[in-house]
Amino acid sequence: MCGRFQLDVNDSEFRSIFKSLNYTPTNSVSESGDFTPSLLLPSLCLNRNGKIAVKALKWGLSAPSGKGLLINARSETASQKPLFRESARLRRCLIPASWYYEWERRDGSKVKYALRSGRGGVVYLGGLYTLSKDGAPRFTVLTRDAAPGIEFIHNRMPVIVPPEKQDAWLSQQFTLDELLGEIAPMKAVRVR
Repeated sequence: MCGRFQLDVNDSEFRSIFKSLNYTPTNSVSESGDFTPSLLLPSLCLNRNGKIAVKALKWGLSAPSGKGLLINARSETASQKPLFRESARLRRCLIPASWYYEWERRDGSKVKYALRSGRGGVVYLGGLYTLSKDGAPRFTVLTRDAAPGIEFIHNRMPVIVPPEKQDAWLSQQFTLDELLGEIAPMKAVRVR
């Protein structure tokens, strides 16, 4: 599960990526870089011309029941579920993050962990987006089984798309299931 993550908006990799795309962080990016559901976040998507562009997407799809937000979707079943099927085919996105948070349930309490890629720097969480009934673009983060070594914290983790698979992730050339078959769970290490 992924319910909160951090983006170091001063990270040079983050700045250079978004500068090359002519995107300037605004109030849509939390000054602290701490992101929770329902916030507007910078995300990489394909534009109408098939070029990578930055779009501001709101975190959380409206639940079919009308109550609450769907902030995560199981990657293993997303392409079959009616709610996600079209987005899995046509509207995948990449969400930049420096690390994400997870909580271990221990002795009736929760222990908070900040987890990041073993290589450090900005990583991209795989997501799906859609237009809600009000026309606002919204996304959900795809999750998978946790990588070895962190499953004691939580049995799920976000799909982290490695740099060499990011163009393919955004394109419609490959199915979601094909891409997931080629992306191994990225080793995560504790930040703090």
